[in-house]
Amino acid sequence: MEAQGAGVVTLMSASAAIEFGAPIYGIIAMSGTATDKQGRSVPASGKGLLTSTRETNGGLPSRLLEFDYRRRQLQRQLSALDKWRQAEIDELADAVSGEVGCVDLHSMDISRQIEKEYLHQRSSLQDVWGSEFWKRDPAISPLRGSLAVWGLTAEDIGMASFHGTSTVANDKNESDVFNSQLKQLGRTPGHTVPIVCQKWLTGHPKGAAASFMLNGILQSLRTGLVPGNRNADNIDKAMEEFDYALYLSKSVQTSGIKAGLLKSFGFGQVGGELLVVHANYLLATLTQEQLEQYNVKLQQRDIKASRYWQDTLVGNHPFVQVKSYPPYAAAQEKSVYLDPLARAKYDKASGEFKF
Repeated sequence: MEAQGAGVVTLMSASAAIEFGAPIYGIIAMSGTATDKQGRSVPASGKGLLTSTRETNGGLPSRLLEFDYRRRQLQRQLSALDKWRQAEIDELADAVSGEVGCVDLHSMDISRQIEKEYLHQRSSLQDVWGSEFWKRDPAISPLRGSLAVWGLTAEDIGMASFHGTSTVANDKNESDVFNSQLKQLGRTPGHTVPIVCQKWLTGHPKGAAASFMLNGILQSLRTGLVPGNRNADNIDKAMEEFDYALYLSKSVQTSGIKAGLLKSFGFGQVGGELLVVHANYLLATLTQEQLEQYNVKLQQRDIKASRYWQDTLVGNHPFVQVKSYPPYAAAQEKSVYLDPLARAKYDKASGEFKF
């Protein structure tokens, strides 16, 4: 069934979302695509997405998957980095000792470089042990590693959104790939995952169908509700061989969904996949003070958004305000492009961004 339009999702880094007070609906913990077999638009799906669970050791446990182990390694290396920083500062202080009555601009510049390098290395260590430990490690599959970043395993996948074309070519293949992935990850046999195939309701949009599907997963994470496939009242016997897929015809209110898996299978043997984790796993990393500050910004943004929408409805301004010229003057253009720290600022008087 054909539908109109598509969906739009705004992606940003966690630090930016928290600083701006943007509503966080979910965490894109992993994304991947696979193109296998034919390159033409053949109406049959391939199994390329199995590569998201590729591993060299057959899923044997790795210490890198342990949260506490990674935390200990990070603390040890951060401690060593702190000692390096202090040693550099002490060495610089010794070099300028005896200098009285003048400002050593060269030493100040070196001090800034030390601090800059320290912050860079600290950030790199946090990335290595926090979110990138599994990358370039053939013993840990992308999906297993992405779950472990948040302390999760395959047991914590609470729902899956399928492309759900309701065709012989796709449906059995899609369930087979999903079933094989969870088996590879070692999910407990019989621990089924509710499957949502929402195109029975929304149809296939003009744009990417996965945009609708992602919106659906985000709503389920927020509410804990897994919507049923209302026309799934006659499941083919061929689908009974898959241990992990549960095709619901009625909606189920769960106690909460930690993570959802989105599958999008297309013509030409092209497949896409997203792992979406509940936003609370990000918010739990904040201190109480940071969380309170974020909530204040979130409420302020919500008030401004509501006011903007009301002004649109009463005709004070159009919903989309298209700019007709850049925020910089012609003489500024080259300098703006060449400066990596150039930033536009909002001018309240004109209601525009300017340099």
